[in-house]
Amino acid sequence: MLLSRRCLLFAPAVLLGTAQAAPPLEWVAGNLPPFAWEASGGPRGFAHELAVAMAQRLGRPALVSYVPWARAVRTVEQGRHYGIFPLARTPDREARFQWLVPLMTVRYGLYTLATETRLELDQLRALRVGVLRGSPIAANLRAERFKTIVEAKDYRDLLRLLREQALDAVYAGTPMLEAAMDEYGQARMLFVLQTTLGEATLYMAASLGLDAAEARRWVAAYRQLEEDGTVARIRRRYLQ
Repeated sequence: MLLSRRCLLFAPAVLLGTAQAAPPLEWVAGNLPPFAWEASGGPRGFAHELAVAMAQRLGRPALVSYVPWARAVRTVEQGRHYGIFPLARTPDREARFQWLVPLMTVRYGLYTLATETRLELDQLRALRVGVLRGSPIAANLRAERFKTIVEAKDYRDLLRLLREQALDAVYAGTPMLEAAMDEYGQARMLFVLQTTLGEATLYMAASLGLDAAEARRWVAAYRQLEEDGTVARIRRRYLQ
């Protein structure tokens, strides 16, 4: 059991005492707006609300634990009945997770303070660049011969370090970092997107050890929500 604050999404009393042959899926997530984050009024986001709706469709309990992102990834990879969102599907991760539901393809960008002039890629390579701890996208920077890569626990921390000039740039998914600017009170005009570098599709994924029938139930619930328009409605709320 994770030692973290937990949000009970849906737990019908009739199911709480029911023995199950295999543990049900339990979600973990990090603070990654607009997909999932702990807002002042409670957890929210595109993927979070999808998890709520899928649980309701299945009529079963679903738990989401919000923890630092690197811990969330490690928990799902090492555990047997966990799900996670939003996880980038990259070649190094392909065989380490079950890929349940695609959420969105995102571009990754390098952001500096808006006081910086436009920089060429050769100039960006020499900067201190911050990335989210536990993210595979640091490999994109290493492949492009970036010299100094600094990890931070979440987007709030990355933006703070950039504002304090402890970092020269932040490399992150463009919709996630810009949503974090809005959520954490950092005006977008304070930053500039210098260039984009790479892309990936984000997924709701699960541990390899998750029972195959349990995984299929969640995928089927998603497909039903897609057919009745629920997925599109939630997407419009957060991604447009």
